[in-house]
Amino acid sequence: MQTRYVRWSVLGAAMLMVAALVVAVAGAWPAGAAGTLLSQGRPAVASSVENATFPATAAVDGNTGTRWSSQFADPQ
Repeated sequence: MQTRYVRWSVLGAAMLMVAALVVAVAGAWPAGAAGTLLSQGRPAVASSVENATFPATAAVDGNTGTRWSSQFADPQ
């Protein structure tokens, strides 16, 4: 009777170790961005812009050299 409990304990411990290994391995891969920018080329509007150099469309143009910026005032 006692060997049955030992077997279940060993099996339970083995299952816990496998589960911990799966979690550790899954966390080892870095997260990645989606392959396609879904917003690229779509219309963009903003309630404010800092100036004409930083339009709302720059937020979704796919160019890492451009950006959108809101007015430099509260409550932006």
